[in-house]
Amino acid sequence: MPFTPFASTARDYVVAFYQTQRNALIVIITLLIALYILTGTDQAGDMIEAVISSGIGSPLFLFILIGAFLWSWTVYSSTRLILHVSPVGLRLSPAMDMLLRWLPRLGGMLPSLILAFAFWEPTHPQPFLLMTMSCLMLWSFRLVERHIPVFALPTRWKFRNRYTSIVQDFRVLWRHPLGRLVVSIGLVLTAVLLILFSLPVQWGIARYFRPTAVILFGISVYTFWGSLLVYFNDYRYRPLLLAVGLYFVAVSAFNDNTTVRTATDSSITPINSRPTVDAHFARWVQARREIARREVAGHPPSHDTIPLILVAAEGGGIRALNWTAETLIRLDSIIPGFSRHVYALSGVSGGGVGTVFYTAFLRDVAEARRISRFAQFRQVIRDDYLSAVSAALLFPESIQRLSPVAIPLLERGKWLEDSWADSYQRNLGLSTLDSAVTSLYQRPDGYDYNLPSLLLNGTLAESGQKVITSNLKLDSRYFRDVVSTVDLLGHDVPLKTAASLCSRFPVVTNGALIRVNTPTNGITQPYGGHVVDGGYFDNSGVETCFQLLNNLVPSIRRLDSTGQATVVPYILFIQNSNTMGRTTRAKSIMQIIRIPLLGFFNAWDNGSITRDNMFNSFVDRFANPRTNCLTLRLAYNDRYPLGWYLSERVANRLSDQARDSISLKNPALRQLQSAFRRAGVR
Repeated sequence: MPFTPFASTARDYVVAFYQTQRNALIVIITLLIALYILTGTDQAGDMIEAVISSGIGSPLFLFILIGAFLWSWTVYSSTRLILHVSPVGLRLSPAMDMLLRWLPRLGGMLPSLILAFAFWEPTHPQPFLLMTMSCLMLWSFRLVERHIPVFALPTRWKFRNRYTSIVQDFRVLWRHPLGRLVVSIGLVLTAVLLILFSLPVQWGIARYFRPTAVILFGISVYTFWGSLLVYFNDYRYRPLLLAVGLYFVAVSAFNDNTTVRTATDSSITPINSRPTVDAHFARWVQARREIARREVAGHPPSHDTIPLILVAAEGGGIRALNWTAETLIRLDSIIPGFSRHVYALSGVSGGGVGTVFYTAFLRDVAEARRISRFAQFRQVIRDDYLSAVSAALLFPESIQRLSPVAIPLLERGKWLEDSWADSYQRNLGLSTLDSAVTSLYQRPDGYDYNLPSLLLNGTLAESGQKVITSNLKLDSRYFRDVVSTVDLLGHDVPLKTAASLCSRFPVVTNGALIRVNTPTNGITQPYGGHVVDGGYFDNSGVETCFQLLNNLVPSIRRLDSTGQATVVPYILFIQNSNTMGRTTRAKSIMQIIRIPLLGFFNAWDNGSITRDNMFNSFVDRFANPRTNCLTLRLAYNDRYPLGWYLSERVANRLSDQARDSISLKNPALRQLQSAFRRAGVR
């Protein structure tokens, strides 16, 4: 049956659209990725919220406009590069002529429209300005096509269908006025942004632009280079894209730059001198008894009651970092002597980073001055850590992906570590996070038993084992099948590195490589793997608390039976996940991809609740010593992002909730305070 004129025209447009988009697919892919990054997560929403709340005239929104402008022109010029400069395999028709003229213009409008959608809030002017900008971009494309010869559209299209060499393609590109201009500007833009965002973290370049603008700049550069690869690619005779992909796979065997930083300075205490759990606990109890005797001057008690607190800090990016730190500081303020009775902190992911910041703060600031300096500490836990790691991912690590040799300085995980240390230095004036873990506990007068020990939980990707970075020497009888980072490496690690070893969340950061040579049956063999986020194994940190408690039980019972002291253990679970009482709806769109991912990430969160309930049931049956469990839960009355950036509004909501819920209105906390009073803690 012959086609009707309408059906024939529709067919021509479908064929023309397929042929053009087959060539320009890389541009479409970058636009879709950007759409997801800017709209698909709570972290994206919070980034946009920070820009909106800063006002329409703020530098943050100005950087967004600059990024949108660069991105729009990159999409427009890259699409023209692919479709207009020596195009391949296109069949001329009226439909093809129309698409070749309008697709670059329409593509150039999309970046501003994507941002308008991301910013959409009818009560704010930003989305309407971005939509206006989209229209202005279309007007500017038409304007330059009419009045600037290099942008002028040809009256007739010249297509090629035969094989050409890559040298010939380069000559055609460079002789074409538009092609030469696009390539020249793209190379200059790449060089400028690469240099700018490869400067040291301490210079604060990425933090100045903030993550949304950094991402827009990166998308622009990737769009240009992807389009250039597509231009030189010939799917029939010269599959350059496939060759580049195979090259990345091949060199990845040699350019792994994720090796863990070690602390090898000669002044650092040897790792063999780390105290065992039993030895450390004995000295810790002795230190608590000495403090009690000083506080009850002249009338030392013959038998001490000592509260012992083990804290499990759940993972969850900067959300967990803030909730953990705010909670612990609040507990310090309402329960006198609380921090001195926190024996250990078991942290995972962002919760682990929060425990590191908290412990460093306890060490650096005297107890009497902590409340007055908490505003400075709050700036540390609220700082922007996403900009630096995003800049490193998009720019320096691009060089690493191309290099056949490892360049450790380009790894984004190290940039995240440096941003933590830099923020602590800027706000508190101290470089504590650059020091080794064991150095944290060293004082001129000896070991500091008033600081809580750290047990930071990661996962060894190659074996699935739990990895713990700690200042304590762990007993394998109680910590079965657990890899000790420090013992495996044979060296201590900086405190900032210890924090990152428990928070290597997928995509945002990569696994940290531990590689050592171990003797096996007289033969030295390589051993190691990549440490990833502790949430892969247990996102709660509760299991490690119970392993530590099991290690302490014989000593606790011995102290009680000899009448020296009664140690009363408390396990505090600082939870920030949102899985309680949720009703769900089936998600069938793209279920073949979405369902496995949803199952993985939601089981990750829900596992914390399961472990908490299971261990609580276990403790109820455990009488000697009687152990008390308390969960301090973040109530979800807002969208709290899972990333490394927190807007001021959300940070304030977290602080308000800590002030309201971590208080003596909570019966369990009143009970804990009463227990401290009965024990004579001041």
